[in-house]
Amino acid sequence: MAPRMRFLRALAAFLAICIVPAPSGAQTWPARPPRLIVNDMQGSVPDLAARAIGEGLARALGQPLRVENRPGDEGVQAAASAAPNGYTWLLAPSSVLTIFPYTTDLLPYNPEDDFAGVALVGTTPFVIVANPELNVKSLPDLVKLAHEAPRRLAYASPGLRTLPGILGEMIRRRAALELMLMPYPGLQSARDTIAGRTHFSVEAVPAILVAVQRGQLRALAVSSAKRLPELKDVATVAESLPGFEFRAWYALVAPAGTPEAIIQRVNREASRVLADPDIEQRLNLLGVYPEGASAPAQLDAFFASEREFWRKTAREMKMEPE
Repeated sequence: MAPRMRFLRALAAFLAICIVPAPSGAQTWPARPPRLIVNDMQGSVPDLAARAIGEGLARALGQPLRVENRPGDEGVQAAASAAPNGYTWLLAPSSVLTIFPYTTDLLPYNPEDDFAGVALVGTTPFVIVANPELNVKSLPDLVKLAHEAPRRLAYASPGLRTLPGILGEMIRRRAALELMLMPYPGLQSARDTIAGRTHFSVEAVPAILVAVQRGQLRALAVSSAKRLPELKDVATVAESLPGFEFRAWYALVAPAGTPEAIIQRVNREASRVLADPDIEQRLNLLGVYPEGASAPAQLDAFFASEREFWRKTAREMKMEPE
């Protein structure tokens, strides 16, 4: 065969390899700005967290990321019913994916079937705080005092339809405490604990951090598995009640059926964004603590374990669906 003919055939083979189509959407996505739905209002913790993450993802993906605020079930439904093409994501709180199925009747979405896990954004622990005049410095001190004075300690409880209320009830049961329960359906509990109208309460980190730093409240324990950077001297609940851990969390999810290649890419990019010290600090200020990269399959296993936890908890707490 003539050298020229061999060259032309080799060139044709090379060009054929180059123009083989890539898997659908794998190299062209994203061709337009994706949207990140937040089922809460502007200025809320999930909204601010979504915007912090969105900035990093936009840089990585080369497209702006639109944060769309659609409070309540409307936002979750919008994400669940969206086309699974990689252009709709949901920043889902733990309540949506693993709590409401056991505490709410007639959900307009199916957390297991309607969503695919993409990345765990971070956990949100809670803090048990007391009025300094109570003269307790730790959870064991509080438990000891409660045993010595049954029904004398006033606990500001927002009720069993809230995460702080559930946490408080779980500790009360685990430590066999007899308390004077003070119902607090709103956001007044921390202020009334500072004022001494109640003795202690369970709060989110951002709500009490400044008051703790000023000495207006005393942090007794955090519900996370490890101590928090802002409260390094405050023990975890597990240090006095072994095995105890309680936290909410946020996860990035997509409509079920979203191409695996897109999910894997967003997982990788989100993991890099969440490892950025600046993004991590911004999330920490919101009380959200990234816990490192996890693959989508690991996230699915995490969801399954969380659903089992809440199934048992809802039954034990008699949290009948509404």
